[in-house]
Amino acid sequence: MKNYSKLAWFAVALTLFVVVLGAYVRLSDAGLGCPDWPGCYGHSAWPNEAAEISKANQAFPERAVEVDKAWKEMVHRYFASFLGLIVLGLFIW
Repeated sequence: MKNYSKLAWFAVALTLFVVVLGAYVRLSDAGLGCPDWPGCYGHSAWPNEAAEISKANQAFPERAVEVDKAWKEMVHRYFASFLGLIVLGLFIW
């Protein structure tokens, strides 16, 4: 039971972090930095090489790649997904 409590408090702290990180993403105008989900322009991480960016721009012509926005969005998605897994684990436990 003690481990459950520790994990629950960790989830609370992570929730606060995800909320603050989400506010940062939104205030930096990076909320739609990646048009698809769960990836980013068809990749598991944001495209950062010229060939990847060119390919992503061809695949998503309506949303040009902006690397500075994409990495912020993906970091937020990773933390939020991790939080979701922890909540699911707490529910199953």
